[in-house]
Amino acid sequence: MRKFVIALAAAGSALVVAAPASAQYAPQPYGNAYGYRNGNFGQVRALQARIDAVERQIRFLDRRNVVRDDRADRFRAEANQIEHRLHRAARNGLSGYEAREINNRIARLEQRVQYSVARNGGYRRY
Repeated sequence: MRKFVIALAAAGSALVVAAPASAQYAPQPYGNAYGYRNGNFGQVRALQARIDAVERQIRFLDRRNVVRDDRADRFRAEANQIEHRLHRAARNGLSGYEAREINNRIARLEQRVQYSVARNGGYRRY
């Protein structure tokens, strides 16, 4: 009887010690800020790279006085809005709709910047 009580006490203490450790387990959420949730690996990074390229081009055009200051400021503001939208949408992974919408907004901004360059006579040489 004594062996049985000791074995029962040992098993009970093992369960008591293991219970808090098992209660701490929680599965990690699926997805992250880089758009890996919906199987679109790296799509957020690619869109961010396009936004960065447009911002660099706007900076270059503004420095060379190809685009007027007020128009460059509007282009910068629009690029910042698109970037903010991208970061908000990427928190839970981009859906197909969100990716297309952001892609179209970037394409329109790129087109408007190029149109502004063409309208002002292209790159001026000094």
